[in-house]
Amino acid sequence: MNPDMDHSTLLRGLLVGRGVAALATLHDGRPFASMVPFAATIVGGRLRLVVHVSGLASHTRDMRANPEVCLLITAAESGGMPPQALPRVSIPAVAEFVPADAPEHAALKAAYLEKFPEAEPLFGFADFAVVALAPTAARFVAGFAQAVTLSAEALPAALANAGDAA
Repeated sequence: MNPDMDHSTLLRGLLVGRGVAALATLHDGRPFASMVPFAATIVGGRLRLVVHVSGLASHTRDMRANPEVCLLITAAESGGMPPQALPRVSIPAVAEFVPADAPEHAALKAAYLEKFPEAEPLFGFADFAVVALAPTAARFVAGFAQAVTLSAEALPAALANAGDAA
């Protein structure tokens, strides 16, 4: 099932409009969540969620040990709306460390810096890496009784329904 136009607008708002997400990894065999800034972009027809991480961070070591992760992005709380009704998307993904000489590195870096220009100096630090989170699916909740599971292939199309992704 594909989201209708209103759902595409909500989904795009989460992926493009929000700046931080909860990143779930496995840490020493146990679930671990951290906050990460992210940017969304389409590269080669595929949605990529870009994070720029330090090698000193636990979640970076976790992604190197087990690249299966999950990103949770929620709408901002608003007065009067029950938290359970907030739009949100949970995106299981595979973390791909992208070396600076990889063909898609420049596009991923540009998408990240367009959203977070203040992070530009961090790209000069040797311990930081660009990681592209490649979605395997998405569970999108637009509100009460408005949940849909999307395939990875459907995500760019859902965003395109509301305009360009990034």
